[in-house]
Amino acid sequence: MCRVGKAKRAHHRPIRVGTALRAFAHPTVVATALALILALAGAASSQQLRPMIWDVRLGTPVSELPEEEFVDPACGTNGGPPGLRLDSFDAFARCRPEASGLREVWFRYDDELEYIARAARDPDAVARNNAMAVLGQPVILSLLIDDAGLVQGFRIFTDPHADQDLRADAYALAVAFKARFGADGWACSDLPPSAGETPIMGTFVNELCRKATDGQKITVESRHYYKSGQALLDPNSGLTTMNQFESSARLELVASDALRK
Repeated sequence: MCRVGKAKRAHHRPIRVGTALRAFAHPTVVATALALILALAGAASSQQLRPMIWDVRLGTPVSELPEEEFVDPACGTNGGPPGLRLDSFDAFARCRPEASGLREVWFRYDDELEYIARAARDPDAVARNNAMAVLGQPVILSLLIDDAGLVQGFRIFTDPHADQDLRADAYALAVAFKARFGADGWACSDLPPSAGETPIMGTFVNELCRKATDGQKITVESRHYYKSGQALLDPNSGLTTMNQFESSARLELVASDALRK
């Protein structure tokens, strides 16, 4: 069965460690608080051992995915919210194949360390252990799986529901995506604005970059502009709008020989 993680744990009231130790002498409360402190002390080193999407080798069978760390699988929607929930990655065939023949399976990293940090009211530890982030930018993850149940690629999207102050810089994550696979060999094109699209503070970005290397096809997209009807100020009230802009980055890596010709 898939692990519920944050959604289930959200119903439990977090423990304020300092307050709990001062206000209560019950052994169970003290033991719980001390356990949180000890867990946080080892959180940084444990985080380094946590498997990440980058660590999944192409051709890995879904049965070998780290289901303790990759949790809550669901059918992917190419950057949208999760679709049909799956009991495990083994149920990937329930997801509809894309034109490539591959099936997208959304998942998230286990958030236990982040949950412990939030329970202890430690904002620095929360930031260090925010599982669903790349360079501080909230992200959405998915794997691309072929009919034989082998992982043939993955996708990383910046989260469109992130706080607007974070999301304003989401498009810049494309630079890090490209750097991970080397600066050379990219074929990039700047796409012109569509009807109604306008720059944000003088900056318009709609870039598509592709690279083929080591039997892989890599695509990186970045966008930063106002869509049609969006603007800094509401034309009716004159007030500043909230989250009305496009700023995003997307990475897709897929094995070249896994794509339908």
